[in-house]
Amino acid sequence: MRNRRITTYTSERDSLATSMGKVWEYKSLIWVFAKRDLQVKYAQTYLGFSWSVFKPLLALSIYVFFGYFLNWSSGDMPYALYVLTGLLGWNLFSYIISNGVSAVHESTDLIKKIYFPKSILPFSKTVVGLFESAISLIVLIPLLLYYQVLISWKIIFIPLVLIFNIACGLAISFLAASISITKRDLLQVLPYLVSMAIWLTPVFLSASIFPAEFRFIFDYNPIANVIDLWRWMIFDEVEFKSMWILSFILTLGFMVFSFYLYTVRENKFADSI
Repeated sequence: MRNRRITTYTSERDSLATSMGKVWEYKSLIWVFAKRDLQVKYAQTYLGFSWSVFKPLLALSIYVFFGYFLNWSSGDMPYALYVLTGLLGWNLFSYIISNGVSAVHESTDLIKKIYFPKSILPFSKTVVGLFESAISLIVLIPLLLYYQVLISWKIIFIPLVLIFNIACGLAISFLAASISITKRDLLQVLPYLVSMAIWLTPVFLSASIFPAEFRFIFDYNPIANVIDLWRWMIFDEVEFKSMWILSFILTLGFMVFSFYLYTVRENKFADSI
C-alpha cells in the first residue's frame, strides 16, 4: 500500500519554517489566483490586456508634460527614460501594497469556505504586478532605441532587483494587511500614504532638487534605492552605492518579520472579516 501524506491543522501558532512550507505546498494556488485576477481585471474592456501597455504610457505622458513645463531635472539622462525607469519600480511596489492589503477583504467568501495559507493572496497579487512590470519593460525598449541608448550589461542583475522591489512591497503589504483586519481605518489611509511617498522617491523628481540637508531621505528610503538600482541596472552612467546592499538586507529581514506576523494572525481572519 502506498504511503499517504497526512497533514494536520491545529489552532496552534506555526513556526516561520512551517508557514513558509505551507506556502510552498499551496504554491499552485498562487498561479490560479493570479490568472483569475488578470482575467477579471480586463474583462468587459475593449482593449483588454492592451491596457497594460497604455497605462504606463499614459502615466509617462503626464509626468513628461509637467516635467517639461516645470523644468524638472534628470541629469544627463533623457527625462522620458528617467520617468519610465522610475515607474518600473514604483508601479510594482504600489501595486503589491494596494492590492495585497485588500486581497483578504476581497476573498472573504473563499476564506470562509476552504482552507489555504492566506499569505498566498499577497503573493498572487505580486505575480499580477510582475506581469504588468514586464509589459512596462517592453514599452521601455522603443524609447531606448529612439534616444539611442544601449542597455547596460548589468541587466543580468534583474532577478536581484526584482527581489528587492518585491520585498519592499510585500513587507508593507503583510504588515498593513495583518493590522487592517481589526483596524479597517488603515484601508482608507493607506492609499494616501502611498501617494505621498512618491514625492520622497525619485520617480519623476531627482534628489538634486531638494535641499542638501534633506537628501538623506532618499539614501535611507528602500524603494528609492530600488528605483536607483533599476536605473543603475539599465544605464551605464549610474554609479553603484554600497548603501543599497545594506538596504536590501534590511528590507528582506523586515519582509520576513512582516510575513511571520501575518501568518500568526491569519488563523483569525475568517472570524474578523
